[in-house]
This record gives sequence, structure tokens and C-alpha cells, in this order.
Amino acid sequence: MSRRTRFATSGLVVVTAIVLGAGFAIAAIPTSERIANAVAEMNRVSGRAVPMLVDITLRLEENAPPVSGVLASHPTGLARLELQSEGLVERHLLQGNVHTASRDGHLLDTPYPFLPPLFLLQATSGAALRAALASFGIEPVDAVLGRVGERDCYVFGGRLPRSENGEQEMLPSLWVDMETYEIVSINRSDGVRFLFGPSVDFGGIRLPSWIDVESPELPSARLEVGRAAPANAPAAAFGSHWLSAPPGSSPQ
Repeated sequence: MSRRTRFATSGLVVVTAIVLGAGFAIAAIPTSERIANAVAEMNRVSGRAVPMLVDITLRLEENAPPVSGVLASHPTGLARLELQSEGLVERHLLQGNVHTASRDGHLLDTPYPFLPPLFLLQATSGAALRAALASFGIEPVDAVLGRVGERDCYVFGGRLPRSENGEQEMLPSLWVDMETYEIVSINRSDGVRFLFGPSVDFGGIRLPSWIDVESPELPSARLEVGRAAPANAPAAAFGSHWLSAPPGSSPQ
């Protein structure tokens, strides 16, 4: 065999190895169905696939006083948040992907997106999770790979390449930790992004210790989780009538 032939053969082996390696990496990504099923299983074993009451502290700007609140979340796609500060009562209601809010009983035209879709962390089956994602405009395509901070993720809905200045434009998407199958980030079609911190055990219910809310046009906010417990919160407690009900109305 001539020297040129040996070099050509060696090059072919290297190229073949690269192609096969790339093919293996692509094949190694589980299907969206399998990932959704694994996320649902994590929801179940984390004890949060039930109606919940969550005590939170809302923090806005660095020098702004913290605001206390109670968040109720239902696995069927419902959530509500009551915030009280300096005699004011602000309420947020999420019914699937429809967000409404009131302040002292008066509806707000453009409410701040304080209320994350926590019920996505409560879905009890992969099918239910995929249906919920579809309602948020997250395309049911095969998952791709992505990264949030130091966490490698599977991404439902796809992602766009970074721009020349390094910024990442977001598609409507759900980002799932590749190792734990915990939800890391939810990106809405309007550019709002919810980032979930590390999970902590709150008396048998594992939830993110904090949730960051990022909006293209508004200051960022953080919801710090202080306590979580199962709740007797039927779906009827998440009706729009709650927005004008007396302060402190129970979800029971």
C-alpha cells in the first residue's frame, strides 16, 4: 500500500468515526414521549402531583420590600396567587395559558406575569404534559439539546442558535434537566421566561427553592418558596369569581 493510499484510508476511518459518533449522539436523545413520561414520573415521586398550597416571598428590585403571598396550584392546569402588601391585595389567576389578575377587586389590563405554570411540575402522565405544552404553543417536535447555566437539558419545542453578540432568542419551549428530569425553564411565546432553582424537600413535596420570572419589558422578579403542603383545592376554587372575592378567600 502506498503512502498516499495509507493516508487516504486513515482519513476515511477518521471521517467514518466522526459520522458514526454523530449518529450515535443523535440516536442517544430519547424521544419526546419518553422524556415526557420520565418528567411525569419525577412529578409523582416528588409528591407534588396533588393540589398544593405554597407560601412564597416575592422579591422585585434590590431595595424593594419583599411581598408575602400564597400560591395554589392544581394538576389539571390551574393556579392562583394572592399577594398582600401595605393594605393592597393583588390576585393572579392562571387557567391553562390564560392569565388574569386584579388589585383590590379591580381587573388589571396588563398584569405582571408573577404566576408561573407550576402545574406543569404536577402532570401525572406524559400525555397530560404534552397536551399542556401544546396549549402553551410548544411544538410537539423531537427534543433537542440545550444548556441552562451549568445544567444540560432536553428541550421541547426547539431552540434558536445564539446571535453574533451571544444572546439566545427563545422559542416557546420547555427545558428539562438531562440527569434528574426536573423542569429547569419554561419559555412562553411572548418572551416571558420562568427559571426554576434547585429542588428542596418541603415536608414530602419537592419543589424548586425559587422561581425567577424574566420579562422582555419588565424588571425581573423572584418567587422564593418557603413552605408547601397538600391542599383541599377543587378545580371550582380557581374560577374567575375569585378575583373579586373578599381578601383571604380559601381555595378549599
